[in-house]
Amino acid sequence: MPRTLPDPSPGAGRFLHGAAWSALNAAAGALLPLGIFVVFARWLPAAEIGVVALAVAVSEMIKAFGLPGLYEALLQQREEQQEEDRQRAAETALACLLLGGLGLLGLYLLLTPLLVWLVPGVEQAGLAIAVLGLRIPLDLAVLQPQAMLAERLSFRRLALRSILATAGAGVAGLGLLLAGHPMAGLVTYQLGLSVLLLLLTTAGTGTLVRPRLHRDCLRRLQQEATHASAVRLVAAVNNYLDQVLVAGLLGGLQLAYYNLAKRVETILITAAASFGGILFQPVFARRRPGDTAEGLRRGLMILTASCGLATAVIMATHLRLITLVFGPAWAEAAPVAALLALGGFLRALGSAHGSLLSVSGRNRQLLRVSLGSAGSGLALVLLLAPVGLIPCALALALRSLGSTAAMAWLTRHDLPRTGQVYALEVVLPFGAMLAGAGAGEALAGRVFASAEQGLASGLLTLAAAATAATGLMLLYLGLRLLCRRWFAMPRPAPQA
Repeated sequence: MPRTLPDPSPGAGRFLHGAAWSALNAAAGALLPLGIFVVFARWLPAAEIGVVALAVAVSEMIKAFGLPGLYEALLQQREEQQEEDRQRAAETALACLLLGGLGLLGLYLLLTPLLVWLVPGVEQAGLAIAVLGLRIPLDLAVLQPQAMLAERLSFRRLALRSILATAGAGVAGLGLLLAGHPMAGLVTYQLGLSVLLLLLTTAGTGTLVRPRLHRDCLRRLQQEATHASAVRLVAAVNNYLDQVLVAGLLGGLQLAYYNLAKRVETILITAAASFGGILFQPVFARRRPGDTAEGLRRGLMILTASCGLATAVIMATHLRLITLVFGPAWAEAAPVAALLALGGFLRALGSAHGSLLSVSGRNRQLLRVSLGSAGSGLALVLLLAPVGLIPCALALALRSLGSTAAMAWLTRHDLPRTGQVYALEVVLPFGAMLAGAGAGEALAGRVFASAEQGLASGLLTLAAAATAATGLMLLYLGLRLLCRRWFAMPRPAPQA
């Protein structure tokens, strides 16, 4: 029975429906893993957590060689193509992903002794590291059914599967931890994420096809899949390699500060990735070419209201926030976290343009921007990290601004009057939120100046900053709505 695709131009109601599910997934995707990590960090030695983190990072980079860009290539299959042809393309994609995943698993297993050697004192963790390699074929296999869900604009299913997978894997991992097997619990959590994500994506959806290779489909998919996979590889290197450089240049203490700040940036990037995968890519893939401007405008507005609000609060309260959550010993990381949060917000804005480029046959252009961004970022770390983490973080934020500007330039024809849109949907509301957060933090700081700076006063200060920032954002949006309605009102006809 042929599957039916939704209206290729979903209206504002359906877009907001997808935005709501994306926001829920973004919040859960940031907070649940952070809470689970804190629990494991209190039970396991740092070296054992480090070896698992290293194994996950290596598997993420190796996975990019398994043509994960077939996901974007599948989304670009035209609506006018025959149902049978789309089915054959899905079968070809799954066959390639499975073959690539199994081959890369073998490569990963060959690298396992090297990973154990890199982290002294964890020689007994070799089996755990090897087991984590199973994430590679599992994560690649899920991309084909995920693409079919995206074609259907199944926002709810795409969001819930991630939330339930994280929660289920967390329960299983923490159960083993409480039973006295913390290392097994951490490995179970990481591997369980991939297993549950595959099961929750395919169960009851009819999206998993029979893997079969069709040469004509492979030729059609190959170019965009290769470019999109290269973009994913560059992103993985960009997210992990700078920390290795900081460790080699500055040592463990400065790496700890930078790693903490990097986690703040990662939360914002993870939220943007949620919007990109669940909302932007499916919507842009199904839109008519002339309708992308409204989608981009809405995307920038949503990212500003979510990631921009969090960034404004972090920047205004960075010292109080970091010392409250992590303790006074981490105060030196606070300004670095504020600057990397700004960079994360700028990268989040770029994800709207990147989502459009990735599903509109322009992955080669996106790859060039990604390579320039990653290369310049690594160069800046090498040059400025020895000078200090603050100038390094500032330079990385400016790098993010440049990469987002480059992607906006590439989509300038899709979004006419790009500068005006950014002024109205990004700059002015973010400025209002930043001013509100700063004012709320300053006012609360005066109120609690004579009081003991404990947990309650810190939480109230953060709440005041967030409330003030949210209030000014809503005021700005309300004034904009009133102005648009006022100028759209029909004028009375002149008297004869």
